[in-house]
Amino acid sequence: MKGIKAYGADIKASSVPGYVVELLVLNYGSFMNSLKAIASWKQGQVVDLEKHYDEKEARKRFEGAPLIVIDPVDKNRNVAAALSLNQFSRIVAAARAFLRSPSEKFFFRRREKPWSVARLKKMLQKKELVAVKLGYPKEALPDVVWGQIQRLARKIEKQLLLNEFRAMRSEAWTDEKSVIVMVFEVESTVLQKTTKKIGPFVTDEKNSRAFLEKHKRIIAGPRIEQGRWVIEVPRKYTRIENLLRDFLRKEKGVEKRLLRKAINKLCRVLQEKDLIGLFKQNREFAEFLSGYLRGDEEFL
Repeated sequence: MKGIKAYGADIKASSVPGYVVELLVLNYGSFMNSLKAIASWKQGQVVDLEKHYDEKEARKRFEGAPLIVIDPVDKNRNVAAALSLNQFSRIVAAARAFLRSPSEKFFFRRREKPWSVARLKKMLQKKELVAVKLGYPKEALPDVVWGQIQRLARKIEKQLLLNEFRAMRSEAWTDEKSVIVMVFEVESTVLQKTTKKIGPFVTDEKNSRAFLEKHKRIIAGPRIEQGRWVIEVPRKYTRIENLLRDFLRKEKGVEKRLLRKAINKLCRVLQEKDLIGLFKQNREFAEFLSGYLRGDEEFL
């Protein structure tokens, strides 16, 4: 579990604690039996040593959990509740890979060297990345901060999607001392000045009238395509950095305001040249960004 980065009860890891590992070995009888079982796991897998529930009942009781490991001494507790679907899937994939080709590499993860700056620049020519840099809240517990980071990342992704900057992938990094960096890979960082709005069918008189009255700033149209009203209107944001700056300036939904001061104090939208600069300055960030761009599972 440690070797494939799927161990730990903290929010950052979204993985399994040692107690779950112990229960798995007790349930399946040995290390190899555990791996053979894990290799065939499906989402909603139930491990219940004391048979508190039948599988259907357990899945209903802990609906949505990819892995349900019932605490032998407390049937109301799923001790694998912190495990995310991605980490659950990583464990399954690693078990299959190990059974195909056992190796010590699964246990002792090598610390990958960061890429050269030249290699980084070459990769950035093939991808569209933007990042948000925040200050790290002083005297805040890492678990609490990571929870806030994850919530903020989801809000940012939603704003990107609403404004047609679709995020294909995102990940966060922090030294847990002074800085947080959230990286977003998007389809494009610059959009056309206008966007196409498709309205109701022309035959829908009530909604047609409402659609045409709603949009005042029409660049082109209205016209009819495939029986529907179509107009072209100006985009509010054509550059992703402007959207991010406005959103972070206005964002008020961070619980307990743990990130509020950090956002206001050191908030910056990082473009490629800024990422390269931070890459040069901070080795830990360089290792993170190299791994992010490599984009593979190290155990394969």
